[in-house]
Amino acid sequence: MEQQINQPGADQEIQSLKEQIADLRKEAAKYRINAKNSSAENQTAQEQLKALQEELAITRKENLLVKRQLLLDKAGCIKSDLVANIIPDDCENIQLWIDEYKRDNGILFKQENHGGAFKPSLINNLSPSELMNTFIRQAAGR
Repeated sequence: MEQQINQPGADQEIQSLKEQIADLRKEAAKYRINAKNSSAENQTAQEQLKALQEELAITRKENLLVKRQLLLDKAGCIKSDLVANIIPDDCENIQLWIDEYKRDNGILFKQENHGGAFKPSLINNLSPSELMNTFIRQAAGR
């Protein structure tokens, strides 16, 4: 009961369809290869973007630290590099914080000279370094 198709154009049409299918498979393979390459390139780009974002965050933090040190230097801080590290990250008014810190820890800031260099002979003339050592010793309880 098998019925065979013996049309002269049918074999050609079947062969043509097989060739078209083979061409489509080759094209699909190209697209898959391109998609894999694109995915790898995208992943590399994502990694580069992440590295750049981390570098930007580090640079922003360093920039903030330098700005804070500059403000502390302007306020007369002797150890601005150390004091800048204890300023809270969420501090909105840094100048107010510095003013309060200066009031509480005056020894860390240069004293303003309002003229005259006369000091009575009984007062110790300590250098800023000696003042700092004295402050540290007093804070440590020695």
